[in-house]
Amino acid sequence: MKRVKAYLGKLKGNAAVCIAAHPFWAIPYMFYTYYISLYLQERGISDVQLGTLMVAGTVSATFFSFLAAPVVDRLGRRNATSLFDFLSSALPPLLYSFTRDFGMALIAMVLFNANRLMSVGYYLVMIEDAEDDGKIVAMNMFNIITVVAGLLLPVAGLYVEKQGLVKGEETFLLASFFVITVMIIVRHLLLKETKVGETVRAKVKAEPAGIGTTIRQLWTPYRDALRFLAKNPVARAFALANVFFCVYMNLGTNYSLYFVPYFSDRMGMNTMQSSVLGSVYYGGMLAAMVLINPSFSRKNLTKGILLSCAVTLAGFALMIMVPSGVYVLAIGATLVLALGYGMLKSAIEGALAVYSESEYRSGIYSAANLLSSGLGVIVTAICSVMYSKDARWLYILNGIMVLCVLITILHVSRTQDLSKTRQEADDN
Repeated sequence: MKRVKAYLGKLKGNAAVCIAAHPFWAIPYMFYTYYISLYLQERGISDVQLGTLMVAGTVSATFFSFLAAPVVDRLGRRNATSLFDFLSSALPPLLYSFTRDFGMALIAMVLFNANRLMSVGYYLVMIEDAEDDGKIVAMNMFNIITVVAGLLLPVAGLYVEKQGLVKGEETFLLASFFVITVMIIVRHLLLKETKVGETVRAKVKAEPAGIGTTIRQLWTPYRDALRFLAKNPVARAFALANVFFCVYMNLGTNYSLYFVPYFSDRMGMNTMQSSVLGSVYYGGMLAAMVLINPSFSRKNLTKGILLSCAVTLAGFALMIMVPSGVYVLAIGATLVLALGYGMLKSAIEGALAVYSESEYRSGIYSAANLLSSGLGVIVTAICSVMYSKDARWLYILNGIMVLCVLITILHVSRTQDLSKTRQEADDN
């Protein structure tokens, strides 16, 4: 108990507020997103249209990623988080509840991907005023809460089984709109703008108005971020690894519209079995985040990422090789996949939070999101074509992304002394 208190005691200020509010976002979000692809199929959306929605979502994510740094710098971390959390988290489920055709689903998907902008503001308001270990704890606790919310999926599964997919999902969608909206308002009142956010916002607002200034402000955060990354090879490597990881996260995890359909299309699972596999997935992530990730620190993040990549790749191989209809093997494959993802997510996010330390952090996060969105458009488009031919392409493509993460981190760990990197970053 003392160790738990000491661990949680590292959360202070905005980090504590964000973590305390997160369950009221995570639970409704998990309930409605887990069944959204099946719900859309019931509404007449085909597999090809699901792929089109994912491609459209990735394209819109690219657009919002490009705007993220200048918008967050101008509005402030706190204001940007609240505004775009409403647009990307609260409004989409409301729109999905009225979906009767592809057009409405497309609008909801585009708004949903405004979370690329929201996430930059959210992560910055949560970590900028925190100490290094506090940053890592905040990222891990954020992930733990998300996973615990996922463990409640069997409850959602029972409700859907009783009420029917369409009626059950409509309940989740409307409840999500209400709960998330209230959470956003309360959290906004409790948060404070970060010190870096105040400084950057003051600089932006002090510049003279005009089209030239506006255009320059769109580019400046990226220019400064690229200059910072050019001087800091380790920060550059972690940012690049984050790009590949984000493509995997959006295409091959519970964030993907193909995640649940894979259980039925490739593994031959029914709705209730898919719900149980979802719980196994979240349980595996939780085990990694509670039992393994607290041992991560700035000193061993590189080793943690390499180990996570190895476990994740093993999970991909098992997901591809498990015969259709073999429930026990499907559970085992899902568990290994979840352990790898649970470790990798916290390690990658923690590393970027620590090594991007500078007033250029908004540009670094936005640039990483922008690149991952651009790469994601290509990979998702390929997957949308290949999935209908063979669902296993889902994890083949994601395996390539995780291999890129592994190679990037392995290269920098062999060529750089990571113990000196933070001091060099501070000096710059």
